[in-house]
Amino acid sequence: MKKLKNILKINSLKYQLLSRFFLILILLLIIIGILQYITMKEYLYGGKEQVLDARFHNLDEHKLQKIQSTEEVIEESNDLLDETVDSNMSGAIIDINGNIITSMSKGPNNRKSNDIIKSENIDSFSKNPILKLSQDYYTKLFKQRGNLEGYKLFKDENKNLQIVAFRKIGDLHSPSGLIQLNISAKPIQDILYKQFYIYLTISIIVLIIGGMFTLTVFKYTLKPLYNMTNTIEDISVGHLNTRLPINNGQLEINKLSSAFNTMLEKIELSFKEEQYIKEKMRQFISDASHELRTPLTSIHGFVEVLLRGAAKNEQQLDLALNSILIESERLNKLVNDLLLLTRLDRHIRVEMKREDINDIINEMYPQLKILSRGRRIELKLKESILVYANRDQIKQVVYNLVQNAINYTDGHNGAISISTDYDNNFMILKIKDNGIGISKENIHKIFDRFFRSEAHRSRKYGGYGLGLSIVKSIIDDHHGKIAVSSEVGVGTIFSIYLKRIS
Repeated sequence: MKKLKNILKINSLKYQLLSRFFLILILLLIIIGILQYITMKEYLYGGKEQVLDARFHNLDEHKLQKIQSTEEVIEESNDLLDETVDSNMSGAIIDINGNIITSMSKGPNNRKSNDIIKSENIDSFSKNPILKLSQDYYTKLFKQRGNLEGYKLFKDENKNLQIVAFRKIGDLHSPSGLIQLNISAKPIQDILYKQFYIYLTISIIVLIIGGMFTLTVFKYTLKPLYNMTNTIEDISVGHLNTRLPINNGQLEINKLSSAFNTMLEKIELSFKEEQYIKEKMRQFISDASHELRTPLTSIHGFVEVLLRGAAKNEQQLDLALNSILIESERLNKLVNDLLLLTRLDRHIRVEMKREDINDIINEMYPQLKILSRGRRIELKLKESILVYANRDQIKQVVYNLVQNAINYTDGHNGAISISTDYDNNFMILKIKDNGIGISKENIHKIFDRFFRSEAHRSRKYGGYGLGLSIVKSIIDDHHGKIAVSSEVGVGTIFSIYLKRIS
């Protein structure tokens, strides 16, 4: 019962397919039935027409054309009817005024209507009454040129359909009379009605069997679709790795499954990215809060010390104020770095123009030398290399990478190399150091915000783990890429690739 209700839902696919199938099948059966009825009707009536024509062919045409007067028609009327009227037929001779001169009707055993009629023969004769048409119609036939072809259908006095054929007596252009033959159309109608009921019964059976068969076919045809629906309904946020089968035996369903799997993959990827971003955001907020709290706590502590009387001691006052200044500068740098990352995340377009990387590095060299605090900085610059870049942002990249190298190299034996080169369509900027290196488990984390491989060493120089994140964001905005290779105890190489101008 439940399945039947599901089938009868107007908006269900099974109902729509089934109703359209039945509509097409019914229309097809109706068209076939109409064509069959017309064909059979023409065939049966055509057969009766041939029977009537055959009776007219029994007449002697030469003798028939010699009958030129009404008197001759009356004289030959009985012979003419006797030659033409056959069993189950009626005939009449019509004069030029449309009056019946004589008539004859024969039953199934060729008994004439003027035979002695027994009670059992009355019904046979009554089926073939003499058909009297209007005088106007007879007049129209007399005026018609040439022979009278074909047949006509008329109803007799008992409202039964009769097949009527005519033949002119005498000259075709000026006839002296007409021979009229009629035969009942009831046997043909009985056959047509019987055929109609047989065809109707067969059609109903075909519809029932076809409906049952179609339901079974639809059940198995739509099974993959139902399975797909059930699978989709079972998919939740925690089960986005579920996939639909793509070998269902139906091309369209396979394409739909494949498309849905692709959509699921994108949703799963988006969900994972969202989870990752949320996690990174939580981590970022936690790290930022921690990093902001450290200098603020220091400043707060120094202020408390001053309020407790240290301000009266000039030496302690200078020490506290210098410490507050250092912590406020660190705090200011942290806020500026966070603001810079925010702008980079928003991908705000900056002015790009032709820049020579070597010019930028040479311009920065004195500043980098001071920044190195005794470490050796070596430049290995190739010939002039042009790129489309924002000069200030490229300076920020070089500064951050050199600062990172300084933080992780020895103050006395540290060596930092800055080199430029090109390969095919790319400019290559390499910054190499002989510092402590980065372990394999940490190398994929170095571009994460607030990540420091050695927190105490980085914080010592005022670092917060944002420098490399800024570098990565800037290079991404320049549609370049950055690569890292490192070995613990040997050193680290940062390689930057930017598209060069030929």
